[in-house]
Amino acid sequence: MLNNSKIIGEGITFDDVLLLPARSDFVPAQADTRTRLTRHVTINIPLVSAAMDTVTESALAIALAQEGGIGIIHKNLTIEAQQREVTKVKRSENGVILDPITLTPELPVSTALQLMNEQNVSGIPIVEGTKLVGILTRRDLKFLTDKSVRIRDVMTKTNLVTGPAGTTLEQAKDILRKHRVEKLLLVNDKGELAGLITMRDIDRVQQFPNAVRDPRGRLRVGAAVGVKDRDRVKALIKAEVDVIVVDTAHGHSKNVLEMAAWVKENFNIDVIAGNIATAQA
Repeated sequence: MLNNSKIIGEGITFDDVLLLPARSDFVPAQADTRTRLTRHVTINIPLVSAAMDTVTESALAIALAQEGGIGIIHKNLTIEAQQREVTKVKRSENGVILDPITLTPELPVSTALQLMNEQNVSGIPIVEGTKLVGILTRRDLKFLTDKSVRIRDVMTKTNLVTGPAGTTLEQAKDILRKHRVEKLLLVNDKGELAGLITMRDIDRVQQFPNAVRDPRGRLRVGAAVGVKDRDRVKALIKAEVDVIVVDTAHGHSKNVLEMAAWVKENFNIDVIAGNIATAQA
């Protein structure tokens, strides 16, 4: 027999609730779900992933940004590892890559392979100073067994497919299709490397029209820090993270407020702090 004196109220579950539909005068394709995440960052769907080590690293952050949301890389990593996760997102897609990763021809191939794996790229422009002298791609390395040989000995250095600085994505697409290659090296009048456009990036822009991108066409990503992680903040900003999240269980505290204020005073980047649960906070 139930003891009614111990029942303080009636509870309901999700299955007990029905959202009643009403008339609408537009179709789903006309719905605008854009929202402002911060003063300077707008997302196209109101979805932000949790900064948890079981939830958000670069893979989810990339997928979420492609669909219009944003991922927050968790902080349960070394500073260097978290910085790499941010870099993977920022370099996963580009419009025109103005600062491509480069190597010099005297370095060993093993260095290039390590960099390709860390940055998730399949080709690296090779320069002497700022002058373009070749490109090293995975195709060049496909049957190579000695990873100690110099890049100069295996890189592609003749018949390079290049375009002038200022080449648009549409122009690049025509050049790449004509020459049946996947990477277009941009050079200025002095033969210096000025940028890089890849067919993969061109395809991604068309495949994900609602993706959240920064002014340079790269996917946006956030990263979490603790209340004392000043070196972590510096490293993440160096990796060009879009937003810093001061992540604690109780955001309405002295340490959180001081950390958020320090970031704003020293860097030109938007800051999110939390968790908070009251209007006063």
